[in-house]
Amino acid sequence: MKSDSFLLSKRMISEKFSLYKNKKFTLEFKFKHLDFYNEIYYLRKIRIFDLILSNVKRYIDPFLKKNKLIFSILLTNDSEIKEVNLKYRNLNKPTNVLSFKSTINEMNYFKNTEQEIHLGEIIISMERIFCESKINNVLFKDHFVHIFLHAILHILGYDHETDSERKKMEKIEISILKNLGIKNPYA
Repeated sequence: MKSDSFLLSKRMISEKFSLYKNKKFTLEFKFKHLDFYNEIYYLRKIRIFDLILSNVKRYIDPFLKKNKLIFSILLTNDSEIKEVNLKYRNLNKPTNVLSFKSTINEMNYFKNTEQEIHLGEIIISMERIFCESKINNVLFKDHFVHIFLHAILHILGYDHETDSERKKMEKIEISILKNLGIKNPYA
């Protein structure tokens, strides 16, 4: 699947950075290996991040609602995410996304300033997202938005380790995606 013309058209880069800000959130995008800057720029232009984050606000802890929240997002390839997955989860395979919450404990958040909290880091294999979107016959943009939302919910404390946790998290994802005009990915 790596031979697909879309992925071949992505030039190899060392690193690129894009910052997205609104009143309550900052998203720090870093691009490595494959340049998906134009795709992220398009999502910014159609205000998809505003829509995602305004929908996510309902599910944020009241303490966090008072602060500006920062997420760091690394967009990379299968090879790099596989290395991270092995190092931190002892799984020697690529995955579409990894989320790392930046808390010391549940009450001690990593603060940039008194009003800014760095909530966590998200690593997304754009290569994996592209391949999965083709396999599942969904738009690349829609699959990326779903996985991005999924990662944010993980950082906010939602999980899918038990059946009840999974159902709760999926219900939130389905609701937010519906508000964004994206079909239920679990149907």
